[in-house]
Amino acid sequence: MYMLESYRYRPLIDMDFQMFVDMFPNLLNFVLVAALLTYLLYKPVKKILQARADRVEGDMKDAALSKATAEELKTQYEQKVRDIETERAAILDEARKLANENRERILETAKAEAADVKSRAERDIATEKEQIKGAVHQAIIDISADMAAKLISATIDKTAHEKLFSEAMTELEATTFKVESATA
Repeated sequence: MYMLESYRYRPLIDMDFQMFVDMFPNLLNFVLVAALLTYLLYKPVKKILQARADRVEGDMKDAALSKATAEELKTQYEQKVRDIETERAAILDEARKLANENRERILETAKAEAADVKSRAERDIATEKEQIKGAVHQAIIDISADMAAKLISATIDKTAHEKLFSEAMTELEATTFKVESATA
């Protein structure tokens, strides 16, 4: 119990009038320094912070505007790429079509030239045949005339006649064989 008696009610700060008077200049000093610091430091720092916040907000707006512009440019770029791809495909299709037309025209020209060459060759072959037939006919006439001359000039006996006939036939066959090989 002794301990309980030692704890008597005492105020936490025991202020008396003298203490208040001694503390008043310090309190007044504190308020003046706080007001002065507020006026000198708080407002300029607040202005600096506000300017920085405004600058950051402006930078964010500029970034958003730049991003929107970049997105728009990207969209335009992608559209141009699509347009270029479409145009490239159209140009390639047109080039293929022109190449096919040129190929067909060249083939038609080549076919016409081949037909001309073939018809000229057929005419030349026909002319050659006619010339060869004429030459063979002339050779037959010449051989017949020779045979007749030999036949008349020689004595006409059976063995001589047979001999002349076989010679004429051999010559005729040789001439005919040459003509047939030339036409083939």
